[in-house]
Amino acid sequence: MLAMWVPELPFQLACGRDGSLRDRPLAFLNPETPRSPSLWFTNRLGRAAGLGPGLPLDQALRVAPGLKVLEPSPQVWWEAQGSLADFLQHWTPQGQLGRLGEALVELQGTQRIYGPPADTAQRMRRELAQRHGWDSHGGLSLSATAAQLAAHGEHQLDLVAEGTEAAFLAPQPLRRLPDLAPRIRERFHRLGLRSFGDLQPVPLPVLGELTHPKLAPDLQAKVRGEDRPRLPLLTERPGHARHGWRFQPPCLPEEVALAARCLDWLWSDSRHPRHLVLRWWDVDGEPHTWRAAPEDLTAPPLILARRLQQAFLAGATRRLLVRDVELRLAWGLGRERSLFQDPLHQRLERLEPALAHLRRRFPDQLVLPGWVGKGA
Repeated sequence: MLAMWVPELPFQLACGRDGSLRDRPLAFLNPETPRSPSLWFTNRLGRAAGLGPGLPLDQALRVAPGLKVLEPSPQVWWEAQGSLADFLQHWTPQGQLGRLGEALVELQGTQRIYGPPADTAQRMRRELAQRHGWDSHGGLSLSATAAQLAAHGEHQLDLVAEGTEAAFLAPQPLRRLPDLAPRIRERFHRLGLRSFGDLQPVPLPVLGELTHPKLAPDLQAKVRGEDRPRLPLLTERPGHARHGWRFQPPCLPEEVALAARCLDWLWSDSRHPRHLVLRWWDVDGEPHTWRAAPEDLTAPPLILARRLQQAFLAGATRRLLVRDVELRLAWGLGRERSLFQDPLHQRLERLEPALAHLRRRFPDQLVLPGWVGKGA
């Protein structure tokens, strides 16, 4: 898979609009401190001059007299992120957008169309520069972690050959490991485990005692370069999921075990569903749709799965042969995360894993998500 990184995308957008900003220290104002202006984040030239987030504006101008302070434009940044997703969809259907300017895409299976993955990655970088004027770095590896760290090596394209992932990751410090909690990293540091290579020989049971038994397998796979995640479709928006089921040959509606399958789909994510749409097609290609009401979404998963089955049987008569079934879900708060997220929404989203644990433990009991309490 290929990890692409457009470093400092907001600054690249600003330099694209005004060429005089190139080769200058740049910074964005913090939008949350209007009374006492301070810096939000800076480009690499600003960091080299001693600037950093939270620094008061008057002090920053004394440290770097040539500093150019910019107004933040999050809408433009998210539109650029959407443009990056549209660009990647022309090359592969599978991928995942990370932080601003970061993406991970799957190139396996595209060789018959575009050729070797290394050549495809170079073509993608060149076309991204020609279409948007963005300078990007890439990392190509079978391991998602190795590809992401290789992309941040700031070379045009770094290739991590198959079988060399562990050797490539070994000297990397643990602070570069994505999604590693700070308290876990501090615990490793106190034990003398400071790099990927220090963690690679640690047995899985010991790693489970140091972190958590459920998190240990994924962590071990990442530090050894053995992680091969299945990437979602780029057409799916963040916080949304689409589950399809195709029948070969088509079957009668009463032969479709939809309740059990939907229960697995509902439990495939730790968050609570906010929107739910069930669609199915008969052998003639005619679509049928059922949308869950708000009172259905607050029902326990077992009850919601049965209601899905009943609605499906009520809409699909015995004369129909069902060819496809699709379930579309919007999770959690039912919308994408904005750049300036409301603190209340942040607290409610942190409760979702606990709610998911309660729903699995008591599948027939009513466990309301946080947004229901807010609405009440």
